Amino acid sequence: MGAPAPRRGKFWLYFLLIAVTLIAVALPTIMVIGVGMIFSITSFFTDRTDQKYGFFCISSLNFAGLFPYLMDLWSGNHNMQGALDIITDVFALAIMYGSAAGGWIIYNVIPPVITSFMTVLTERRLSALRSNQRRIIDEWGDEVTMGIRAPGADAPGPPSAAPQPGGAEPSVQAGGGVQAAMEAMEAIEAKEEPDGGDSPPQAAGAQ
Repeated sequence: MGAPAPRRGKFWLYFLLIAVTLIAVALPTIMVIGVGMIFSITSFFTDRTDQKYGFFCISSLNFAGLFPYLMDLWSGNHNMQGALDIITDVFALAIMYGSAAGGWIIYNVIPPVITSFMTVLTERRLSALRSNQRRIIDEWGDEVTMGIRAPGADAPGPPSAAPQPGGAEPSVQAGGGVQAAMEAMEAIEAKEEPDGGDSPPQAAGAQ
């Protein structure tokens, strides 16, 4: 259980080394990124989901709005004055923060729209399947459902059947095609047995 502590210590050690190196070498770039992507940094801590979809959506567009000004900084005066000129430009800040706002709008608006669209497609597909199911039942009868009643169709009552020899009546249920066929075969066999056998001898003395 003591293994995570050294790993966490190494992580923060490497983080501090990288941060100090970047501050010493590219402080103007760090300033522009820190100011221009403040909303992306905030979304990283406020997005509680494991996938961080909100953070990726906001930060990607935010960086897209920031990147042209980073190119100007790298190709021009990469110093404190150049960084201050960018972060004090109202138009530049509007582009950076506006792109972050666009990512936030996409993250909040697009998923409900896609969900509604998929729901409509699913309902249309389900309606078509139900229509085909009713058409097949009307054409072939309830036996094709194998005991499953079609949505919206009234369940027919059990059909009446002629009594079998011995007083037993077949129990035919709606939709039980296989069961009805087996019971019909048993009824035929039971009917043929008295006809095929020898007639019993008559009682003695009966005239």
